[in-house]
Amino acid sequence: MARIIKYFIFIVVLLANTTVLAQKSEPKKKLTKAEKKEKKKQEKEKNKIPENIEVFPGNFLIRPRFVYPIVSVNVSNRLFGKGEKFSYMPAMPGVVGLSLKIKKVYISAALQLPASEALKKKYGVTKFRNININIQGRIVNWGLFYRDYKGFYLSNYKQYYPNWNQDSLGYPKSPGLRIIEGGINLGFNFNKNFSMNAAFAQGERQKKSAGSFLMGLSERYQRIEADTSFVPPTQGSLYPNLDKLVYGNFISTIVYLGFGYQFVIKKVHFTPVLLAGSGFQFQSYVQTDKKRFWINVPTYATAKAQLGYNGDHFFANLIYATEFNTIPIKESRIRLFSNWLEFGMGLRF
Repeated sequence: MARIIKYFIFIVVLLANTTVLAQKSEPKKKLTKAEKKEKKKQEKEKNKIPENIEVFPGNFLIRPRFVYPIVSVNVSNRLFGKGEKFSYMPAMPGVVGLSLKIKKVYISAALQLPASEALKKKYGVTKFRNININIQGRIVNWGLFYRDYKGFYLSNYKQYYPNWNQDSLGYPKSPGLRIIEGGINLGFNFNKNFSMNAAFAQGERQKKSAGSFLMGLSERYQRIEADTSFVPPTQGSLYPNLDKLVYGNFISTIVYLGFGYQFVIKKVHFTPVLLAGSGFQFQSYVQTDKKRFWINVPTYATAKAQLGYNGDHFFANLIYATEFNTIPIKESRIRLFSNWLEFGMGLRF
């Protein structure tokens, strides 16, 4: 009996070892150096993405857009009770443009819609360029911009030209007036669960409502070119540093602060943003009889809001934005206003 038990135990052990050998796993496939690098990159990106942000796997999107811009140059006297306000506006019926996003680089450009002959007669002709290039991160945003407008009309002319016949002449025009702006903006978002990218560029999606304190730095160059009629009649003596202006160059450094919040209901989102700040400005401008240099303190403010839908492949939003910055020159204050209403929609691949 004992010998039978020993043989039985020996057979059981032998069968167990045979099963283990038969189930021995195949050796794991070794990853190439490139595959290891890509896997490590994916894991790193996955760990960086906040839980409240959804990043789309595609890194290319295209977005046609229509923009109705309102740009104005408003001038007022800084000395209380002296000098009347006057305002110039460009003749712009609207623009159409295209935005492309490749990885984190966002490029947009726009072309002016053709104006009718009636519009040209009434408001004149404005030539313009408007180009923006953004590197949109979740925490840091870099932006390059260039705006060039030439050809304006005097919108509040009646107090300066009381006998002007608008029906036959249209508005008083200043075809030589040109405004150029270019520079770089650097913005910071201090809440990783809030995404300006998701709000306006729609390159990713914010899952829940969240907001953030915002801060930015702007380095900008501005140039004004004018004929000698920039200051309307009867106002020359009240604006001695703008009267007979030929051109001016202005370089500003501006720091601004603000707040943004995105309200999210499923794939629909609404985002208001408000920013304001100031800094210093180097000024060099030329009149017909003199050249001047000065350092002054400009002001800056911007507000914008968007309402949009951000689906897996289709997206669209409506954006309204307003921005102004000042060029204070001695007794004068020039305010450059940019307002635009934009509708865009697109697909991501």
